[in-house]
Amino acid sequence: MHKITTRNVSVNVAKVVTILCLLSLPFFYEVHARQAVYLAMHVSYCAWYLLKQAILREAVFRERDSALELVMVVLMIGVVYALPGWLAFRNTTPVSNLELVAGVTLFFFGSVINSSADVQKITALRLRPGLITDGFWGLARNINYFGDLMRYSAFALLSGSAWSWLIVLFVLGNNLDRMRKKAQSLSRYPEYAAYRSSVPALLPLGHGATPRRTS
Repeated sequence: MHKITTRNVSVNVAKVVTILCLLSLPFFYEVHARQAVYLAMHVSYCAWYLLKQAILREAVFRERDSALELVMVVLMIGVVYALPGWLAFRNTTPVSNLELVAGVTLFFFGSVINSSADVQKITALRLRPGLITDGFWGLARNINYFGDLMRYSAFALLSGSAWSWLIVLFVLGNNLDRMRKKAQSLSRYPEYAAYRSSVPALLPLGHGATPRRTS
C-alpha cells in the first residue's frame, strides 16, 4: 500500500479535527460549568500537543501512513477521541464541585507529568544519546503514558458518562502496544535489564536504585 505521509502528520491532523469537533458543540448544546471546563481542558490539550511539537521540533511518530491509514487515524483519534466531549455536552446534570476538583487535578498533573517527561527525554537525548533512567524516567519506565492516562481519565470523569471510559481503555491498549515495542528497542542497552527490574513499567508506585544514564 502506497505511503503518502507520516503518522506524525496523521495524528496532528486528527488533533485539529478534535479541536474543530469540540468547538462546534456549543452551537448545538447549552454551555454550563461542566461543558465550559471540559472544553477548556480538551481543546487546550490538543493545542498544546501541536504547539509542543512546533517548539521542540521533534516528531512523536516516525512510521509512514497510506491514504487509508490517514483516514482511519483521523476518524479514530480525531473524531472518536472527542466522544467524551460530546457526552459532556449532552449531560444536563449539574457538575459537582468534587467532579470539578478531581477532573481539573487529574488533568493538571497528567499534563505536567506527560509533557515534563517528554521534554526531559528529548533534551537528554539531544545532549547525549542513551538510556534515560533518572528524573521522571526513574519513577516509571513509561511515565509519559501514565500522565496521558491521567489526562484522558479527567476527560472521562468530567463527562459524567461511563461510556467515556471506553476511550480510556482504548488509550491504555494503544499505550501498552507502544510500551511493548519500546521495551524491545531499549533491550539493546546492557543496563536495561537492571532498569527494568528496579523501575515499574507504568504506575509510579515506588522504585529502587537505578543505574546512571550512560551513552
